[in-house]
Amino acid sequence: MANLARHLKYSSMTLVGLSFTILLALGDAYMVAAFAFWILVAVGGDFAFGRDLDEPEYTATWLLDFFLFMSLPVLIGMTVVFAWYLGDGDPLGLGAFVLAHTGYDMVAAKAATSIVELAFGFAAMGLAYVLIGTNVGHELTHRTWSPAAQLVGRWMLAFSFDTAFSIEHVYGHHRNIATREDPASARRGKNVYKFMFTSTLGQFYHGFKLEKERLARQGLSAFTWKNRAARGQLMTLTIFAFFGYMAGWTGVAVFFLLAVYTKFYLEVVNYVEHYGIARVPGEPVEPRHSWNCNQTMSTWILYNLPRHSHHHAKGEDPFWELRAYPQAPMLPFGYMTMILVALVPPLYRKVMTPKVLDWDRRFSVPAEWPLIEQQNRESGDPVYTRSTAHRESPGKVRSYGTGNAGVVGLSNG
Repeated sequence: MANLARHLKYSSMTLVGLSFTILLALGDAYMVAAFAFWILVAVGGDFAFGRDLDEPEYTATWLLDFFLFMSLPVLIGMTVVFAWYLGDGDPLGLGAFVLAHTGYDMVAAKAATSIVELAFGFAAMGLAYVLIGTNVGHELTHRTWSPAAQLVGRWMLAFSFDTAFSIEHVYGHHRNIATREDPASARRGKNVYKFMFTSTLGQFYHGFKLEKERLARQGLSAFTWKNRAARGQLMTLTIFAFFGYMAGWTGVAVFFLLAVYTKFYLEVVNYVEHYGIARVPGEPVEPRHSWNCNQTMSTWILYNLPRHSHHHAKGEDPFWELRAYPQAPMLPFGYMTMILVALVPPLYRKVMTPKVLDWDRRFSVPAEWPLIEQQNRESGDPVYTRSTAHRESPGKVRSYGTGNAGVVGLSNG
């Protein structure tokens, strides 16, 4: 029974997604409640439940995969509901269907829903798209050996214009993290709002570039149906067409803004995950090159994505095999809280500058010191420019522990 409960904790996002869709369907003030629901679950849950260092062996991995793949129909369901509220009348007969089977009058609820309430629904949908769509899409597109996982994962990324992520992230970001070659690794002192744009454009460009190089090795032009980066944009165009059908040009415009808004959320996550860390290009990626997080609700609803130190050390491992690494560089809060903190740059600097200097002191190696000093100079922050923290430690953390042991070792390297 205990082992079953450990499997079922990963149904959290499926259940949260379904609950959110119901709130969205109720319309009116429930759309405000839908936004508050995400914050309560993602932020309040982390503070309420603390850390999860559990590392069990999972036997029913098919059930864990079922929860992952269920994310796509859940995402489609909430998209249909939100697009329905944007349009006139009762497209697809959704209101009539709900009334006939539940007695709830969605058409009346739509008439009572104000622009402000729709704006809260929009904000909540952005959170849903990144926490469900982008996150699960990320997990599935790492399974390069599975055509089904690749297809479903890319469809989930299509809701944020980001199917190129499935190429750049797996074959670019994981190779280049914490170096200047990686647009998704934020250097210390960089403003998050500037990073959103530079990272988005850099990853989009690199994704198409990597795909062009792959096709060239096969003797093919970039202008071919085998171009995954180009095919992915057709997936997004399909979603545009659906919003257009449901709500005309208003629907098209709202989906454009929603996808951009979702993509910017992802970039805030990227900003947080590797902020200020330095690595020598070509050297092995180690758990110390990512900020880790073991907050319970973050790990449950995000399928262990916050166990980022293990994920980057062994990117091919499925989410249920990711270890807690409690001695790895650790974020001070859960993921949703860190997103909100990052959106206030002075607050983020106050929270993270001591953590970055601690990383220099406890985790960096001499070969990385010139890169640290370069980042410090370019940051424009006197705290960094005057820092010699990286030269102050007699030893460096080299064993990251497990959830059950938590043993830490030191070396003088």
